[in-house]
Amino acid sequence: MAKKQAAKAEKLHRKQEAAAAAVANVSIDPLAANYGDLSIEEVIPSTVSGRLWTSVRSLTDKLNNQTVLMRVRVQAAHAVSKNVAFLTVREECCTVQCVLDAAPGVVSVQMVKYAANISKESVVDIQGVVTVPPEPIKGTSQQVEVQVRTIHTVDRAESPLPINVEDASRSEAEIERALEAREQLARVNQDTRLNHRVIDMRAAANQGIIHLVSEVAYLFQKFLRKEGFANIFTPKLNEGASEGGAAVFKLDYKGKAACLAQSPQLHK
Repeated sequence: MAKKQAAKAEKLHRKQEAAAAAVANVSIDPLAANYGDLSIEEVIPSTVSGRLWTSVRSLTDKLNNQTVLMRVRVQAAHAVSKNVAFLTVREECCTVQCVLDAAPGVVSVQMVKYAANISKESVVDIQGVVTVPPEPIKGTSQQVEVQVRTIHTVDRAESPLPINVEDASRSEAEIERALEAREQLARVNQDTRLNHRVIDMRAAANQGIIHLVSEVAYLFQKFLRKEGFANIFTPKLNEGASEGGAAVFKLDYKGKAACLAQSPQLHK
C-alpha cells in the first residue's frame, strides 16, 4: 500500500514538473500570444463582432493564398513530429485540414505541441492561410488546407468524451462489414445516443437530417407566404400540466379538463 502511494505521489510530482516546464516554455516563447486558451471576456459577443469570419463550407481553391478566420470544432488532432501537427476541424457537415509547421517567427514548437493536445470537440478560433495541396485530401470535405498562424481555444471539451462523433457517424452496414472482416469497430447504441444527444447530433447523418428538414420547412413557408398565408403560433393544450407546477391555466375543453402547455420539453 505504501509503495502504491509513493508511486502515485511520484507520478503526480512528475506531472506537476511537466506542467511547470510547459508554463515556462510558453513564457519565453516570443509567439506565445498566437495560441492558448481564451478567457470568458475574450469570447463574449462584443469582442468578436466586426471581425470577418469564414465558413468551412466556403473554403475552396478560389481562396488560395488568402488569410481566413474560422470558429470551428476540433474533430481530430495529432502531431507528426515535434515540428508538425495536423488538425481536422469541422463546422456543421463540412471539414477541412489545418496544418501547423514550425518555422522561425511564424509557428513555434510550443504552438505545435499546444495544438496537437487540444481535446476533440473543443471549439477553437483559427486564423491561417488557405493553400491548395498537389494531391487530393482524403477524409475531409474541403480540398484545401489551412496553414495555421494563430489558434486559440474558445471552449475546451472534456476528455475523454462519453461518445466519439466518428463512432456515432458509422452506419450499421459499415459495422457489419467490419465484423465480417474480423475488424473491431465501436457501435454506439440507441440509449447511449439519447443520453448524450448533444454529441450524437453532430454526426454527419444527423446533421444531414437537420438541414434536410430545415430546407423542406423553408420551401413550404416560402410557397405559402407567396400564396398570401401568414405564419401563426397557436397555444397548445394538454390534458395535464407538463411541468407539474401549480400556476397552470386550466379550462374546459369539450367536457374534459385541459390546460395550456407550460413547456414542450417533456413532449420532445
